[in-house]
Formats: sequence, C-alpha cells, structure tokens
Amino acid sequence: MVIGRTIDQERAFHKQAFTLVEVMVSLAIFLMLLGGMYRLFFSRVRSIKMALEHVGVNESARNFLARFGNDVRNANRLLYPLPIARESVLKLSPATEGIVCKFESQVFDFTKKPPDNRFIKKKEVTWRLTKVKNLDFFDLHRDEVSEIPPFSGAPVPFKSTRVICHGVKEMLVFTSLHRPAKLNSFAGLPFKNLLVFEPFNIDGTGPYLVNTRITFVRSVKDNKTAKDQIAHTLRTSFAIRGRPNWVNP
Repeated sequence: MVIGRTIDQERAFHKQAFTLVEVMVSLAIFLMLLGGMYRLFFSRVRSIKMALEHVGVNESARNFLARFGNDVRNANRLLYPLPIARESVLKLSPATEGIVCKFESQVFDFTKKPPDNRFIKKKEVTWRLTKVKNLDFFDLHRDEVSEIPPFSGAPVPFKSTRVICHGVKEMLVFTSLHRPAKLNSFAGLPFKNLLVFEPFNIDGTGPYLVNTRITFVRSVKDNKTAKDQIAHTLRTSFAIRGRPNWVNP
C-alpha cells in the first residue's frame, strides 16, 4: 500500500489548478461583460421612461386642443385677455400663475319664453395656471360657471373645475388688432380707400381669432434638468364661431 501521491499524480493536480494571473484576467473579462449588460439594461429603462413621458405630453396636448378649441368655438366673447396691436405681439411675456383667458357664451333655455330675461343664459369658462409645489411647472385648470345645469337636479348656477393638462412650462393667449390709422396724415379723402385693411379672417387678426402658444415638459417629477425636459411647443389659433354680441352684423 502506497501512502500519498506519486510524482505523476502531483503533476496532474498542478495542471488542473489556476494561477493568480488567470483568475485576475477572468475576473476582468467578467466585470467588462457585467458593465456592458448594466449599461444596456438601464439604457433600455431610460428609453422606456422617456417614451412614457412623451405619451403623457401627447395626452396633455390632445386634451388641451379638444377642450380649449371647443370653448373658443362655442364662445360669444373673449373677456380676457383684451385685443392688442399686432405690432406688440413680440413683446408679450408668457402668463404667470393665475387666469390665462376667460370666455363667455350665451345659451338659450327653451324652457323659458321671451320676453322673459331668463330665456338667454350665460356660461363663463375660465382657464388658469396653478404652480406645482416646489417645481417650475404649472397645471392647467378649466373652471366653468353656467346658469344652465348639464343635467336635471344639478345646482344652479352649475360650477365645475378640472385639471386639463399637467407639466405646462409656459402658456400665452392673445388676440391682435391693427393699429388705428391716422387720417390727418393724408391730404384728402380720395386716399381713404388706401386705409381699408383685409378682413380679420384673412389677415389673421381680430377678436374672432384666439392665438395660443403652450410649452409642455416631459415630466414634473424632476426639476434638475428643466431645460432638457421641454418636449413640445404648440402654436395654433382657434376661431370664435359664435358672433360676438357687441359686433355689428
């Protein structure tokens, strides 16, 4: 009986072992692969997160276009803001916290008959911005006060408020008019025809056209990179279809 291992067995055992250099090289390769997988995984997470944030921006933009456009088209008067000269548009600053615009529309109540003053009732819609706590973004609210309730049994006047959009960075609403012409700068009345401007609907000005500019951000949860979070700036105009009651036919 032989106690211990022979020389051949000892050499075979050492051939199966790993040296320190081989262990360090293997560990380095493993860490490189692990780092690559880590970066790939979290890059995909960031991409999915950004895509979801853009979905939220698109949803806010759709809600704004649908509700704001409907209010403008059904309005008879734009109570706020007042029309300004077209030359002053570039000097306007974005709205701050508070009322952005206010519409008034007249609704017929067919349960009443003229000459009853209650035959024509009013609905007032106010859009306002409220600042999100500890952030530089706003929530856009829609407040409605109507003398006709939307359903039977509702209180009169009917009042409702709702948040339409989240993550509003800036918003601007305005209507523009031509600067009044000075007749005393002309020698005689034959030049009067030269002062006739294009119609409002062609010129793009007038109390019938409400111009808006609103900027959305991707997320309202992180305020460290606010400039990088600006996702979309929407510029559009809406026409008031209801004839303003202070305009001659």
